[in-house]
Amino acid sequence: MYEKYHDKGVVVLGVNVADSRKIALDYLKERHVTFPIILDTSPAGMKAMNQYLALPDLGADPMTYVIGRDGKIVDGWFGYDSDRTKAAVRKLGL
Repeated sequence: MYEKYHDKGVVVLGVNVADSRKIALDYLKERHVTFPIILDTSPAGMKAMNQYLALPDLGADPMTYVIGRDGKIVDGWFGYDSDRTKAAVRKLGL
């Protein structure tokens, strides 16, 4: 799904501040994830991610955020939802 937006300048980046390297790599390999993932389980990594808890009632992993070129969050939700992803991408005019 994400690959078709890449030529339109969309960047998909995963951030994992909870899992060990082995758990993260096994999960990504099993699901054939093709976008880059940042793995940082340090206290500084967790602190940096906490600023993006835009939906405190859903402040759990995995969270999906769509962020516009202006740096503002267009939408955010728990987990993966292809319909919501498509709607958020439409909000970006893509």
